[in-house]
Amino acid sequence: MFPPTTPKEATTTAATGDILDGFQSFWDRITSNPMNSIVFPFFNIVLVMFLAWLVVRVLDKVIDQAFSLGKVENRTAKTLVKLIKSISHYVIYFIAALTVLAKIGINLGPVLAGAGILGLAIGFGAQNLVRDIITGFFMIFERQLEVGDVVQINGQINGTVEEVGLRITKIREYNQRLHYLPNGTITQVTNYNREKMRAIVPVTVPSDSDLDIVDEALKEACMTVKEEYKDQIISDPEVVGITNMDVNGVQFTITTIATPEEYFIVERAMRKQAVLSLHKRGITIATPRSVVVSTDQLKGSTKKE
Repeated sequence: MFPPTTPKEATTTAATGDILDGFQSFWDRITSNPMNSIVFPFFNIVLVMFLAWLVVRVLDKVIDQAFSLGKVENRTAKTLVKLIKSISHYVIYFIAALTVLAKIGINLGPVLAGAGILGLAIGFGAQNLVRDIITGFFMIFERQLEVGDVVQINGQINGTVEEVGLRITKIREYNQRLHYLPNGTITQVTNYNREKMRAIVPVTVPSDSDLDIVDEALKEACMTVKEEYKDQIISDPEVVGITNMDVNGVQFTITTIATPEEYFIVERAMRKQAVLSLHKRGITIATPRSVVVSTDQLKGSTKKE
């Protein structure tokens, strides 16, 4: 005689039977009507994916066209375009995924209910993600940085903003390295593209130089820069005067206020013209100096005494 089955074994046997019955029912449906079970759902899925792709492309063109006709500033427009496109892509792909599930016969009610519970669990568990999204919203709302801005992040990363999203911000350095920064980690933003920038160029000459000639040379350099970059300069370049003295020499400072887009160009031009004007008058830029005394020289000086 066979031993009696336990409740656990009976439950396992029943579950296995349900799975086998499900597979059998699925196989019977495919073999009895393959057109309705395979071909039509496949074409419906392909059609949904194609329509989602088409809607994304059309919506991108509409967004680009809308902002090109508007009066929004160029950098602000680029930032909003990338953000709106990103959000719209997520929404369209989510709707397409739900439509595909419905086409293959999955009941969406339990799926949506499970997604709501899962979203609530993620909201409690993924606090960093929530922080990134909230920080990204305020960064965009307050215009702390925009696409195309030259910025410094947290006093460490310097580069150009390529994209500002609700979760991450992309910064490309001058050497072309691309940084993906979660918005929640951005605590300090130094923006070099806000209305105007002051170019400050220190020039150090040897302490035995004729300071009046140095001042004259630097004023000439300022006049040259003013004539060459008059459209990029907000205030005239000027010689501030002697701003420091140390073992290296005497430091003069020349400065001007320029537009953010041409700030670095104007600053480089001021350095170049300052060096050229000084060299024309026979004055060189100061370099660190050191005196080396050998032990033989020390011995010789001691004997003479």
